[in-house]
This record gives sequence, structure tokens and C-alpha cells, in this order.
Amino acid sequence: MATYTIKILNNAQANKSYVAFMAQPVVTSNGGTVPVYTNAWATFENITDGGWDSVVYTQSTYAYWSQAAAQLSPTTIIDSGGTKQVNTATTDTVAFTNTGATGFGPITSPGTAQNGSFSITTTTDFTPANNFVLGLASSNGSLIPSPVASFAALPNEIYNITPVVKFYVADQLYQAGQVIDYSSTSNQIATIDFTGLPQTTATVVQAANGAFSVTYS
Repeated sequence: MATYTIKILNNAQANKSYVAFMAQPVVTSNGGTVPVYTNAWATFENITDGGWDSVVYTQSTYAYWSQAAAQLSPTTIIDSGGTKQVNTATTDTVAFTNTGATGFGPITSPGTAQNGSFSITTTTDFTPANNFVLGLASSNGSLIPSPVASFAALPNEIYNITPVVKFYVADQLYQAGQVIDYSSTSNQIATIDFTGLPQTTATVVQAANGAFSVTYS
């Protein structure tokens, strides 16, 4: 399993905070369209001028659940819940339950998800008013995988989640797990895509004019 490193160098001539987030996964369900929210995957607070930091992506994929205090919105921070590591190569399936101990049951592997995906199934033991959230999480170097994308859980559904390994970096202060408000991010955003590349490190540099550049090595 390949690992990828994203380095962020601040040459903006001022202290800056940065957020790295991933492209939204493709999420479908038997019930129809699924509104998906992007979470801040990795955050870098107050990098000084000339300073740099990095994060490693390991391709480890996790199904995650949480119970939000309110409906999902750009103010929502996912900071509790549970995860299960899943394998998209074996189309793993995991069931979420609110009966007894709330959380995921055992992984079914091989599962019934589509190729390159994993799936989460729900039953009829909760209602939308419970504000349960499901989604995709990934390791960002912390002991706890960080949410990458979230959607409101509905009962009696089969959700198919297909990760998209593409990254973005913006100069914005967020908390890991927080839903990103695209309208408040800067106009300049760096795009990192390792697809088809032999390189495994991307260096993102923000210049004094605020523009980003990305090089691979």
C-alpha cells in the first residue's frame, strides 16, 4: 500500500494557518441523492513565515459514525463517534445500529459494495431526528482517524461510498473534523493529485502574493 506525503511551506511573509481536505467521495444510496459535506482532514495552525509542516496519507480507509448536536452544517465539528477500517478492494460492508450499544457491527468481507467502494447499511432503529452522521474517515497521523466526508444518516438505507484520492490545501483555520464552508475559503486553493504519478510527495508552497504552487518528488 503506497503512502503519500503532503508538505506545506509558508512563504507568504506572514504567519498562516492551513487546512488540507480531500475530494468528496461518490456516495449513493437506495433512497436517492445523498448530500455530502466535506470535513477538514488535516489542519496546520499558525505556521510562521518560512515554516513548513507535513501530513502523510496512508490509503487506510475507515467507515465512521457520529451523533451531531444538530443537523450538518458548516459549523458542525465531528469530534466523537466510532470507526471501522474497511477495504475497498474487497468491497467491504458494515452495518450501523442504534440498538443496544450504538455503533458498527462486524465487517462483512468480501462485502456487497460496488467495485472500489465500501458500504454502510442502516436499519429502522433510529429516526432522522437522532442526527446520526455517517461517512468516510482517514488517518492524518493522529491515533484517531479524521473524518473526510460526512452525510446525514437515514434509516433503512444502503450507502455505497467510493473514495476519491485527491487533495486540496487552503490558507484557512479549521479544526480537524469540522465541516468546511467553501464560501469562506480563499480564492486560491492548491490541488494535489497523485493519480498516475510515480512520485509520492507533493510540496505545496504559498508565495507572498497568496498564490499556491505544487511540485511532486
